[in-house]
Amino acid sequence: MLEAAIASVTDEKWHSGVGKWFFSLTAYHVIETAQFYMGNDPDEMKWGGKAGFHWEEGIDVKKKILPMLTKDLVKSYLSETSEKLTSLLSSMTYQDLQQTDRFHWFGSIFEKLVYLLRHSMHHIGELSRTLRDWDCEPVKWC
Repeated sequence: MLEAAIASVTDEKWHSGVGKWFFSLTAYHVIETAQFYMGNDPDEMKWGGKAGFHWEEGIDVKKKILPMLTKDLVKSYLSETSEKLTSLLSSMTYQDLQQTDRFHWFGSIFEKLVYLLRHSMHHIGELSRTLRDWDCEPVKWC
């Protein structure tokens, strides 16, 4: 569904948004968060690393971050992350899902992955609503 949202937004609207919310940054955020929660240790994540930036207090998102978030980069990142997630899920057993990792705020890996799913769907919903508002092709929910 995220792939469909990225394909549906026009190039002119790719970096559009309101306030601190931008279509391109939200799409990137969904993927980056998936990468984060696929890991075993929250301290290992380098936020912004795939696009070549580092989050810092007061960073100018429009000037420093959005130019790095090309559609091609985000689509490539989505493809790479989707493959990793598919591989991870297909390799896990019921017992694996019951285990915990360094994400101490979750009771199990299963709980962490359910949170990831809910988080992703929340933001894909935002993107989908924005596409409708912009008269772009809506995302089909599956």
